[in-house]
Amino acid sequence: MYTVIGLVTGGGVAAFFFFSWVIQMLWNSIVYGHLGLLKPLSYLQAAGLWFLVSLLFAWVGIGASSRLWRRWR
Repeated sequence: MYTVIGLVTGGGVAAFFFFSWVIQMLWNSIVYGHLGLLKPLSYLQAAGLWFLVSLLFAWVGIGASSRLWRRWR
């Protein structure tokens, strides 16, 4: 519950949508536009990619609050 409250009150939801847009712009500009390697990403695909990356880094301790880690230990 503390995680949900921290996300909503700390501007985490807005940051999630903003960084999803940034990831989409960077991917479509660099990977697709300049390198021509892969297909361009839609906004929802970029949001899903950002969600998976945030889950991955939360488990290794990057981006997770100390309050959350104390609760799990």
